[in-house]
Amino acid sequence: MQNFTEKFEKIHIIFSILLLFFSTNLLAKPFQDLYVAEVLVPDESQQELDSGAKAGLLQVLVRVSGSRNVQDSPVVVEALRKPQSFYYQYSYEVTSRVIFFKGDPRQALKLRVYFEPSVIAGLLRRADFPVWGSNRPEVMVWLAYIENRQRKILGEGNASQIMVLLRERAFERGISLLFPILDLTDTSKISSPEVWGGFLDRIELASARYAPETILTGRINSDPAGGWFGRWFQNALGTWQSNESRSSRREDLLREMIDQLADRLASKYAIDSSTERLIVTIENLEGVKSYAFVSDYLNQLSPVVNSTAVYIDENIVHFDLKIEGQVRQLVEAVKLDGRLLYVREAENQGRPELVYRIIQ
Repeated sequence: MQNFTEKFEKIHIIFSILLLFFSTNLLAKPFQDLYVAEVLVPDESQQELDSGAKAGLLQVLVRVSGSRNVQDSPVVVEALRKPQSFYYQYSYEVTSRVIFFKGDPRQALKLRVYFEPSVIAGLLRRADFPVWGSNRPEVMVWLAYIENRQRKILGEGNASQIMVLLRERAFERGISLLFPILDLTDTSKISSPEVWGGFLDRIELASARYAPETILTGRINSDPAGGWFGRWFQNALGTWQSNESRSSRREDLLREMIDQLADRLASKYAIDSSTERLIVTIENLEGVKSYAFVSDYLNQLSPVVNSTAVYIDENIVHFDLKIEGQVRQLVEAVKLDGRLLYVREAENQGRPELVYRIIQ
């Protein structure tokens, strides 16, 4: 058998060459515009730019940290006084929305502010908040509502205000939503009364064709007092959890629905500032190309600070990983992506070891 050092050096050289020719996006479902804020403003004045950039910075900090409490940090409060230190570009877009400015209605402009990812991550680390990467689970939404005295399911083609409000808040929290297309396949598996009643087994069955990582289902309706009531279920943490709420405004109810979902997803996936070392063993390698894939893949995972191959054989490789957060969060990140098959968890030289196989 070749000397390990010689074998590793040859593979490393070939791997470096391959990286010049193979560029693969290994994140399963990256959330687009993670570090971009959208804020409605009345005009393009410097005052409104400063105000909008401040609101945009807070929006991005909540999205990337996964925490609604981020503005309570003195470090963040100080940063919000100088938002221009954190963005590198901005643009305006004309909208059909109307906002009130000094008591008068104005056609709103959409201010898009592009923040620097590394600077935002550094700010959150200093404030002792986690960083939640762009690889996030897609959420299947089954929402029942009443229109013209009939119960209906919110579908992909729906352009109602309910859809607009849900998508806006989901964007602010960094959540990708899927809605049913409500074709014959969907309607043969589930009905609006079943969504309204929260028949979770039927909802899971109807969701299978969309293969979502998480499901959010529920209903909203107005009450006789003029307010709004909502009841919903979500399985972000693996088991169904229920919530209900009342509000005088429909938008506040929908906002709370998305916020509670995002909070739970963040508790599972957002990476805190603690660090840990472990061994990740990959089996079923088939040549240099497989090694190149795995090495590049591990380094692109959000929890991974760095990885080093410490042992290579014909079809197996051991990586020494330094990660941020907990081992379980690395496990969830790999599971979410679906590129490696989990085999077992063990111990290697006093450190935790995760064993995977490449899914060919």
